[in-house]
Amino acid sequence: MNTLFACLPCYNEEENIIPLTLGWLEQEEALKKEGFSLQVVAIDDKSTDSTKEKITQLEREHPQVHLVAHEKNMNLGGGVNTAVTYFLQHGVPGDLCVLMDGDNTHDPKYVHSMIQAVRRGADVVIASRYQGGAEVHGVPRHRLLLSDGAKLYYSLMLRVPKVKDYTCGYRAYTYQSLQRARKKYGDKLITQRSFACMMELLYKLYRSGCRFDEVPFSLRYDNKGGESKMRVLRTMKDSLKTAWQLRRGKI
Repeated sequence: MNTLFACLPCYNEEENIIPLTLGWLEQEEALKKEGFSLQVVAIDDKSTDSTKEKITQLEREHPQVHLVAHEKNMNLGGGVNTAVTYFLQHGVPGDLCVLMDGDNTHDPKYVHSMIQAVRRGADVVIASRYQGGAEVHGVPRHRLLLSDGAKLYYSLMLRVPKVKDYTCGYRAYTYQSLQRARKKYGDKLITQRSFACMMELLYKLYRSGCRFDEVPFSLRYDNKGGESKMRVLRTMKDSLKTAWQLRRGKI
């Protein structure tokens, strides 16, 4: 049986990490029927609240849960890089890494449609806000408008086949896809520290020959406890610049 690694980068998610992890554990039996054992890897990015302690509690109660703790804050890019590194060190060909935000806005139940997309031949599967049947709840209108504008820009700039959602953090990666990209880029696979790292990783996987697919899902921002940690204008600036640099082969 192969293993599915659910990797959850977290920073100050004390209100969210327990319900999110329990949501993953609820999928365990269904995943076994799909041929996967479950490992939940929660990556604490030097939180200043009780996130690390809550993960430690979950780790004691559930052998499927593992804590990886950063000794200093490394932002989302550092969390994603840690997730990729952990997966490549502990996984084998045939395993899957499912990466998602640690804020409980992504429901683990969509992993099953992502597995089916992998079995149809995809190397990377994105839970997309822009596929038929997708829903978005609780996101402010100005954020929706910015997201729609960004989608148009990224689609025109990067042109990755079968990709509409370049920034959603909820994705499934095959072991072979990340192994191939790591071999090509080494420690330069993820250089961006901000949310732009998601676009960077996607495009470098495309450059490494990966095939993509998307499945619809419901983004539940109304499930999130605590305040958003995204600085919207700074994130937009970083993402626009990163897309331009990627297209020109500068990073």
